[in-house]
Amino acid sequence: MAERIGKRELNKARKRAQIVRLASRMFLDESYATTTMSAIADALGGSKATLWAHFSAKEELFAAVVDLHVETFSSDIDEVLTGQAFSVPALRRACLRFIDCLLRENSVLLYRLVMSEGDRFPEVKETFYTRGPAKLRACITDFFATRFHRTEALRLTQIVVSAVTGYRSDVLLRPSRSTRAQHEAFVDSLLELIAWPCGDDGAKTS
Repeated sequence: MAERIGKRELNKARKRAQIVRLASRMFLDESYATTTMSAIADALGGSKATLWAHFSAKEELFAAVVDLHVETFSSDIDEVLTGQAFSVPALRRACLRFIDCLLRENSVLLYRLVMSEGDRFPEVKETFYTRGPAKLRACITDFFATRFHRTEALRLTQIVVSAVTGYRSDVLLRPSRSTRAQHEAFVDSLLELIAWPCGDDGAKTS
């Protein structure tokens, strides 16, 4: 009996993952507005009841799509931040990884979807922010807080995230593809310009 239940749960998880991958392609290739539950069910094939058994609304399915992309994004960022105490070299590595992740095709497509449809569909913007940028900001703040006071860690997070995401927007507007050397030059300039609250060694004060 336990083996049958285990197989049933495994098949259910696989089907859910298949639905999320399919919906991801449709949301990113088309739009949030035109990607309906009926269209997803038709593309999925089989009974429409299968889709509704896993997701009760388009908003819920979109949240799962965002989670799919954020999970990959976050794992890459966590790799260079989690368990790390603040240092400028560690922050430099994290910023470069952040830029790489932001410029991936799926990240760009998801960003464009949120920017183009977030005003018409506030749930899109809210879902994306709470499940993506908000989690990332918390991770970066925790990294800064290993050396700085929490208030300073929050300020530094705002500066770094705003600068890097702004750089992403600038890069996407350029007619030519950006290079790794350009990314490194930007990050090095950013780190040089930050007025570190306790000096460039980040020593925490009382």
